[in-house]
Amino acid sequence: MLKTVSAFERIGEENAFAVLARATALAAAGRDIINLGIGQPDFLTPAHIVEAAIKALRDGHHGYTPAVGILPLREAVAADLERRFAISVSPGNVLIVPGGKVTMFMTILMFGERGVDILYPDPGFPIYRSMIEFTGARPIPVPIRERNAFAFSADETLSLITPQTRLLILNSPANPTGGVTPKADRKTRRGARPAPSGRGAVRRDLRPDAL
Repeated sequence: MLKTVSAFERIGEENAFAVLARATALAAAGRDIINLGIGQPDFLTPAHIVEAAIKALRDGHHGYTPAVGILPLREAVAADLERRFAISVSPGNVLIVPGGKVTMFMTILMFGERGVDILYPDPGFPIYRSMIEFTGARPIPVPIRERNAFAFSADETLSLITPQTRLLILNSPANPTGGVTPKADRKTRRGARPAPSGRGAVRRDLRPDAL
């Protein structure tokens, strides 16, 4: 019998995609389905983006790329950050990845182990808790409550932090609720006590226009 590591038994299903598969099957069978299970846009990719991708392929821009992303794209990201927020970021500090789950998985692997806590938004991506449990760390939900306009509360979040806290995952606008944490709460979180022994990490998944 094939033997795998016990950590694999702690990996849960990506429920959003399970719902997508079920909804797709029902739609294919002729059912009228409104799918609230995944954040799939209800519009086509803009034509100029499609044409740019086609042109790049026809011009031979395909094959392997640098692991951190192609330089022109990293330069464009750095320029956009400077334009929006008046901060200088070197393209050498920009990493391009295919979606946020890659960065979350790497980050949780870096900080998660038995005996530590990782705080994550709830409700949120089901994979957050799954990845935390995979590392052996203890998942601690940060509640996203209706009374807070479906966003996290800085005071409640800070009350959950203990010496065992290794990583704090925050998401504003919250996914899937869409609630945006008020600027005052974000300032409260930023001004809170520092993480013990430099072991803490904070990752905020903010849309640029919500800062």
